[in-house]
Amino acid sequence: MNKHLKHIMCGALSVGLLASCTQKSNTFVVEGFVDEAITDSAYNVFIGDENFNVSMEKPVEVIVVKDKKFHYECNVDYPTYIFFQAIFPGNIPCQAYVDAILVPGETAQITVHNGYFDFDGTGFYNEWNRFEEFYKQSTARINDLSRQLQAQENPDEELIKEYFAVRDSLRENLISYVKEHNTENGAVIPASMRGFVADSVLFNTIAAPEIKDGMFKKYISSQLENEAAYAKRRAEAAEKQKATAAGAMFTDFEVEYDGKTQKLSDYVGKGQYVLVDFWASWCGPCRQEIPNLINVYNNYKDKNLNVLGVTVSDKADDSKRAIEELGINYPQILGENNTAAAEMYGVMGIPHIILFGPDGTILARDLRGEMIEMAVKQHLGL
Repeated sequence: MNKHLKHIMCGALSVGLLASCTQKSNTFVVEGFVDEAITDSAYNVFIGDENFNVSMEKPVEVIVVKDKKFHYECNVDYPTYIFFQAIFPGNIPCQAYVDAILVPGETAQITVHNGYFDFDGTGFYNEWNRFEEFYKQSTARINDLSRQLQAQENPDEELIKEYFAVRDSLRENLISYVKEHNTENGAVIPASMRGFVADSVLFNTIAAPEIKDGMFKKYISSQLENEAAYAKRRAEAAEKQKATAAGAMFTDFEVEYDGKTQKLSDYVGKGQYVLVDFWASWCGPCRQEIPNLINVYNNYKDKNLNVLGVTVSDKADDSKRAIEELGINYPQILGENNTAAAEMYGVMGIPHIILFGPDGTILARDLRGEMIEMAVKQHLGL
C-alpha cells in the first residue's frame, strides 16, 4: 500500500492507523525500511496505556536506523496508541509525530519514502490495506474536483454540482464496503477513524457483533460514549444559539484573569458596533481570519466600529505571543483556558465572529472572510 503523509512534512514513518490481533502472542513487531532519499537516523517511540492516553514527555525507546533498516518490538496485552518521531542526523528531532494503533500479535512492515510510505503486514494489516486502497480509489475523483474548484476564481456551477454528487456517492460506496467486510476489524475500525458514518450506526448496526465484543471493545465503548457526549453538547449549544441568534439582545459574560475581571458589557451595548471574535492562538483558521479583522478595524474604527477578541481554550501566555506575532491592534478579553464565554453563545468551533449593534443587539453570527466587511458595511450604511 502506498500512503501519503498529509500531516507531516518530514520523513517520519507511520505504522498506519490501526491493527487487530490475529495471533495469540502479545508481541507487536515493526520491520522497517528507509529508502535512499530519507535521512532519518532513528525514531523516538511513545506508547499509550489501555485507555489510549499517551505521554509525550519521554520516549519509551529509541529505534536506531542501521543500513536503512530498523526493528522494534514490544509486549502488550491490549491495543493502544503508539507514536513515532523521526530523528535526523545530528540528533535533530522532527517537530511532528505520527500516531498509530499498536496491537498485540501483529507485525508491521514499513518502507519510508519522502513524504509517504509503503505499508504491509500480518492479519489486520492486510484488511486495513484493502480498505485504504479502496478509499484511495474512491476519493480520487472528489480530490480532483476539489483541486479544480480551488483553482477557479469563479467556480463553475456544473463542477460544483458534480462535486456534491460525487461526495454523496462516495459516502454510500464506503458504507457499502464496510457492510461487505463487517466482520473485519481492518474495515470497521478505520471507518470509525475516517468519520464518514456515525459511530453509533457503524458499531450498533453495520459491524458484526464479534467486532463490538472483540479486542477493540474498550475503544468502541469510548467512541460511543464520546459521540453521545458530543450529541448532548450539540443539543445544548443549539439551544444557546437560539437564545443568542440575530435579533436577540446580547448575553453578558465575565472573564477573570491576572486579578482583573473583564465583561462583554465593557465593550458591547456602549453605543458602538462591535465585532467579537472567539479565537485561540493554536487555531489555524483563527489566525487566518486575524488579518481580515485587523483590516476591518483599521478601516472602520473611526466610523463607530470596534473589534474585540475573546480567547477560547488557550493559555494566556500563548494568546499574548500570538497577539504580538500577528500584530493585533484591537482589544482582547484574555483568559486562562477560558471556555465559559464561548459556551454561553453556543460556539462549537472557532473562529466564531459575531456582530453586535450599538445597543447590544446581535446583528449577525458566524461571519468569515469577505462576509465580515460586507456585514459591517451593510449595518453601517456604507
